[in-house]
Amino acid sequence: MELRHLHVVLTVARAGSISRAASQMKIAQAGLTAQVRRIEASLGGPLFLRRNDGVELTELGRHVVLRAQDLVERFDDLLVTSRKLAERGDSGIRLGGVVGSPTALLVGVVREVLPSLPQTTHVERGADAVLELVRTGGLDLALVVEFPRSPLRFPEAVGLRGVVTERMLIGVPVGHRLSGRSEVLLSELAGEEWVVPDENHGGRLNLELACEAVGFTPRCAHFGIDPVVAADLVRSTGAVAGFFPGHDLPGVLLKPIIGNPLHRRITLVWNADAAEHVDDVHAGLLRAYHERTPHSGRLLAS
Repeated sequence: MELRHLHVVLTVARAGSISRAASQMKIAQAGLTAQVRRIEASLGGPLFLRRNDGVELTELGRHVVLRAQDLVERFDDLLVTSRKLAERGDSGIRLGGVVGSPTALLVGVVREVLPSLPQTTHVERGADAVLELVRTGGLDLALVVEFPRSPLRFPEAVGLRGVVTERMLIGVPVGHRLSGRSEVLLSELAGEEWVVPDENHGGRLNLELACEAVGFTPRCAHFGIDPVVAADLVRSTGAVAGFFPGHDLPGVLLKPIIGNPLHRRITLVWNADAAEHVDDVHAGLLRAYHERTPHSGRLLAS
């Protein structure tokens, strides 16, 4: 099964008939019919019911079309963004990261250690998309986020080096029952309403597992939230949220967790073209991170 086969299925589904789809694709109807049958055989069952006036999706067909549309759109987006990044010029350096990672820190460090190189920056919601851009040359250097229970799959062609492990802090609004405490137990947050960080990195799963380990299931009410919006919700609704170091959050009190089981790893990734800059950039990230948050993270060996 290849991506082109998904395009065939989607074209037939949108056209509603083999003949109309064949006309749109400028191929013979018999050839398209044969392609569809081979695709159905590889998927284990019929995708279309043949009618006198066209075709109708089977239950399997609806399942395939729904997921194929998402895959095709994501792949097309990858091609578009990669080409845009590539067109920005080989003379510069292309930086990236995921939502929630300290991408701005990477940008500042590269500007300091490589001042003569023009920069572009591209932020994705998911680490898989960032890693694919690095693998294919769309990005030179990037930061990705990894949680213990949600490990990333790093392509062999992508270089990687750990930067820091950050411990989650609990954010509570001013006046909260725990606002006077210097640190809190995770179990003391049972019954609270939670703002959940962006879910693409595994943060929600790790939060839920950690809470269940101390005897409760978190009551998650707000999902896929970036730190700035999360802080607004904490202030306005009285909910609690997990935050990582480095954000200025007026009106939100950040509390360390006693015996903290919640942490994330920040990793620097690069492609072969950027390998010569890695040592300087990595060292700069370590310096910058300690200057920004001198007591909140644990540096990793490179």
